[in-house]
Amino acid sequence: MIRLFRAALLPAMLATLTALPTAAETPLEQQQREAIMLVAHPSMTDLRFAESVVVVTFPPDTGPMGVILNKPGPLQLNSVWPDRADRQGRTDTLYYGGPVEPDGLLFVFRMSPAPERALWVTDDIHFSGDAAILRSLLAEPRPVPDRQRFYVGYAGWAPGQLEYEIGLGGWYVLQVDPEVIFHMDPADMWQRMLERATLPRAEFKQENRTTETQRRRAIQSHRANKSIFHGA
Repeated sequence: MIRLFRAALLPAMLATLTALPTAAETPLEQQQREAIMLVAHPSMTDLRFAESVVVVTFPPDTGPMGVILNKPGPLQLNSVWPDRADRQGRTDTLYYGGPVEPDGLLFVFRMSPAPERALWVTDDIHFSGDAAILRSLLAEPRPVPDRQRFYVGYAGWAPGQLEYEIGLGGWYVLQVDPEVIFHMDPADMWQRMLERATLPRAEFKQENRTTETQRRRAIQSHRANKSIFHGA
């Protein structure tokens, strides 16, 4: 049975957004809080993330968390409320978001102004599992896939774990692209994003700078903490 998250289960996600950088912060501190997009390396050995594209946010008080974008599942959103006639028009695809809390419902959505109890992704895009936000999204009687996507489960990393995996070459790091989240076909998303991630450095200079920053942080993190938690 799919359920909504409660604050006790996922406090960082349900907290008011505090992740926007201040003018006094350094570029590195800004990077720690900026959402990113991950593309799995072809040699990814963790089958849960093989050939996946993941959007990742950085809550201020816990490790990174996000959802896999390109793994649609067999169920529709209206299956969450089989007895609610007013929600049977919500035939949105439910995507597999990741291995953590696999029966929890989360969503990536456009909303302005920014809501409380959500994590900022980029522009007017946010990530949450809050019931009040969900009710506002469901005010639309039909799917709006260009503004709302729904996921069961999420991907999460312990502090330092993701940086370590990036440093080992398990992930390519790109800037978040709203077109990928809401418009790209999941069937060939990984292949297209892999091609983008492996273009010559001059064509994706900013994304490669992000990757190098993450690699430097990975080395520092690994030296400081050699016991990395790997079980998501």
